[in-house]
Amino acid sequence: MESKNFDNLIFGLAEFICRDAKYPYPKMLSHALNKLALDLTKVLYPRTLTGLLALLEKPVKTWYPPSLLPKEFDSDFGLLYEGSLSEEASRYLYEELLERTKLSNSASAVAQQIAIENLQFQKILERLQEIYNNDNDPEQVQQEYVWLRRFLIENPYTTTVQLRKVFSQTRHLSIQEVGELYEECEENEPCWNCDRCGPLFEKYGQLRGIKPSACNDHRQDLPYVQKLTWKQGLRRLKFGIHWRICLPGIPEMRLFKVLEDLQSNYSEQLCAIHLYPGIDRYDLQLCFCNGSNWAVDVKDYRDPYNLAPKLTSLFGEGDLHYDESFYVIPNQRLQQREDYLEILREQAKKLPSITHLLSETAFGKRVMTKIECLQVGKSS
Repeated sequence: MESKNFDNLIFGLAEFICRDAKYPYPKMLSHALNKLALDLTKVLYPRTLTGLLALLEKPVKTWYPPSLLPKEFDSDFGLLYEGSLSEEASRYLYEELLERTKLSNSASAVAQQIAIENLQFQKILERLQEIYNNDNDPEQVQQEYVWLRRFLIENPYTTTVQLRKVFSQTRHLSIQEVGELYEECEENEPCWNCDRCGPLFEKYGQLRGIKPSACNDHRQDLPYVQKLTWKQGLRRLKFGIHWRICLPGIPEMRLFKVLEDLQSNYSEQLCAIHLYPGIDRYDLQLCFCNGSNWAVDVKDYRDPYNLAPKLTSLFGEGDLHYDESFYVIPNQRLQQREDYLEILREQAKKLPSITHLLSETAFGKRVMTKIECLQVGKSS
């Protein structure tokens, strides 16, 4: 069995689930399963679909050939969870496969659709970056990108009326291209949203989010879970945009709002906070009264081993120059794994000394310490 068969299995399962697990198997899944059946050594290949689905929910390390398992996939997880892709399988699909795989015409329909969804946003990003670098008014381009990014994070559901209201006067963004990042909700379709993780879906009579390790309690009576009333023109973020833009953007905006409060109270020391500077070169730029700048990127990954290879020096040329940079990890990740930062620092030793790895809480304290030093005429 070729090592790429694992990737084909993920793609095929994604398409199979979108078909509500109905025969026939998607072509890519069928080929992947045939190869898997020949090479299983730890367990017997199931004889029924029910048995196969049960096997796919078990930790991968208990049945998949270890020498052919990608190191980027956490084998403590299964490929499925309650009939859907597991969180780890979804993460691997979006953050590994779609970043390094050029999809051919033979790729599964779901894989192609996901790639198209991500490409829609990527095209907007690249076009705005090009305009930003060549336009006489880069501030306008920057402002419009921030409007777009915040809108997608803060409005996982929207309407055509709202889209027209927000984007009718933008120079570099059209209502149509922003609208294409959403899909229409069907009439009388139950629409649920979680303030912590975005649009929800129903499975076995319960509400679920797409990233259980970030948010897994969606009881309907909770204050952060809301049911939306369907109305003409109601739209929901496409799955790929939800996963790649909205979901990671929620902790980014949470940190931004905390820093905004600090800046309103200590504006003489913390002069400005720029969101997604340079058309998203990093998440936040903090400008202090002594002329020093900090660059900040928020990273919400469940597994520090998966995050570490993605940490590089942040872009720092021209107006994006910084004196110190920070990768900030949401507090929840450290609560789930106490040695998270210890592992991350051990695995990311090649980062420069001016780049720091901190929790949300620790970073907030670092900013406050900086402000206090500037208040008494010191620099830090």
